[in-house]
Amino acid sequence: MHIGNLRKQIVIQSEQQTPDGAGGYALAWTNVATVWAEISPVSGRELSAAGQLEGRVTHKMTTRWRGDLAITTDMRILYNARPFNIRAVINTDESNQWADILVEEGTAT
Repeated sequence: MHIGNLRKQIVIQSEQQTPDGAGGYALAWTNVATVWAEISPVSGRELSAAGQLEGRVTHKMTTRWRGDLAITTDMRILYNARPFNIRAVINTDESNQWADILVEEGTAT
């Protein structure tokens, strides 16, 4: 991996609960970090849900490893206003240099 391949700017977000004033809470996404990444499509498939076909596309987003930021599957990534659900985060070669983030495009689940 070369640093010059990181040409796409992505936003890592975390879900936050805020009181709604009626004893419950509302969920909102908060920006945690903006980083540069390389984005590669991995696969695409169609699923049948509730009698309708639904497309799913997965991607691999590679960024520089950040020891100060623990990226988890409870977070999501925004790229060009498109949400991506984080499915796994891999410390490539366990070298603390690159993070491969496996994502699925779509709304949060």
